[in-house]
Amino acid sequence: MKHLRRGISAIGIMAVFFSLFLLSAMPVHAAGGLNISTPYPGTTVTAGKTVTFSLNLDNSSTIPMNTAITINNLPDGWNAFLTGGGNNVSRVYVRAAGSATVTLNVDIPAGTAEGDYAFSVSATDPGIAEDTLDLTLHVSSTDVTQSLFTSQFPELQGGATTSFSFNANLTNSGSDDQYYSLTATAPDGWQISFRPASASSDIASLTIAAGQSQSLTITAKPPSDVTAGEYDIPCAAVSANENMDLDLKVTITGTYTLTMSTQDGRLNADAQVGKETPITLVLTNTGSADLTGIALTAPTLPTTGWAVRFDQSTIDTLAAGATQNIIAYIQPDSQAVTGDYAATITAKTTQASASIDLRVAVKTSTLWGVIAVVIIVVLAGGLYLVFKKFGRR
Repeated sequence: MKHLRRGISAIGIMAVFFSLFLLSAMPVHAAGGLNISTPYPGTTVTAGKTVTFSLNLDNSSTIPMNTAITINNLPDGWNAFLTGGGNNVSRVYVRAAGSATVTLNVDIPAGTAEGDYAFSVSATDPGIAEDTLDLTLHVSSTDVTQSLFTSQFPELQGGATTSFSFNANLTNSGSDDQYYSLTATAPDGWQISFRPASASSDIASLTIAAGQSQSLTITAKPPSDVTAGEYDIPCAAVSANENMDLDLKVTITGTYTLTMSTQDGRLNADAQVGKETPITLVLTNTGSADLTGIALTAPTLPTTGWAVRFDQSTIDTLAAGATQNIIAYIQPDSQAVTGDYAATITAKTTQASASIDLRVAVKTSTLWGVIAVVIIVVLAGGLYLVFKKFGRR
């Protein structure tokens, strides 16, 4: 009986060792051993492009692994290769309880039909562990890696003296760094500049890393004589592979300014009592928008007996930068005495107004002076005769 028990025990021990041997010889799949993964196992690409996958290899065992990476079921005509540390690789060393990263590059031939294409990648350390990752690529006719040149607010408006600033964003969606030239087709007299965010100087070009973006401030300064209206400012970012357009627009709302002066620049005039004296006024629209419905009046006169009339009391439209002459006829009160008087003339519209103060020197008629002299002479002669005749008595 003792020999039988010893035999059974020996057989049990041998069975345990044999089981351990079988377990160690069998590959360990994923859990508890090797795991291969990528953040985005399914993506959309364009025919003729190269797509990359970042493959993560995780070793959860207590022994290091020298894993072989193989690509399975790659579509006909496609090419794929692995890179790591700047070189093409075929095996990846993964430390015990550690991880490693390798890049899978897949070239999609030009002319590949639209649709879904599946293949897989396997990581194997023969006799120790292995794992397989399924990947899917959707080939599209639309270039999903097209870079972007955008502005959240591509249309701005303001006055003629405003400096307009557009906030733009330039994104390189490709897999390679790109050098971009920046250009703008500006209206005559406009100044357009590009400046990166937080920079202190303007630029004409810049380099953007693959997958990165750059914020830009595009400044548009109108000329001093700009008139009201809409102005298109096409901008472009051009690289060796792409030409991206950004259409900007500025609306100048216009400024309303009116000035008035006399033709010779003098603000004084001579006038006769009861007679009209013509004075030529010069009205100028110094703003950037047209003025309409300009009315001329003389709101302030010395007395109610004074009068002012205009050869044209209303101007329907005075274009921006235009000038027009108006004749004002000033007539002093018939009872006015010689002296200086003040009169105000105003040109007014709903958008702007202007006025001038004139000093009018009034002179009475010289006829009365002559009559007065004759009367004085006659009186003097009469007195002389009286004294001569009666003075002897």
